Amino acid sequence: MRMRMYEPDPEDFRALFLGKRGESAEERRIREAAARDVLAELVEEGQTDEISRVNAAYALLLSISSNNDNVVPMTRPDAEGKAA
Repeated sequence: MRMRMYEPDPEDFRALFLGKRGESAEERRIREAAARDVLAELVEEGQTDEISRVNAAYALLLSISSNNDNVVPMTRPDAEGKAA
């Protein structure tokens, strides 16, 4: 089992699986490839680590949500009051 070197930022984690408004097709392709790799790693680590298992389930739910056109990701307004 690998040692965790850092704790991911929850906003970055969600952005990886949900994407961001206005991302280009190329950005989306790269993000989705990275998200698939992270999910596969979490699933593998989740066989022996409960936190990874929960994170994998959460990542999967985010991925499903991002592929549903009827689901709008919830975002917090930035400093100027616009959705991030």
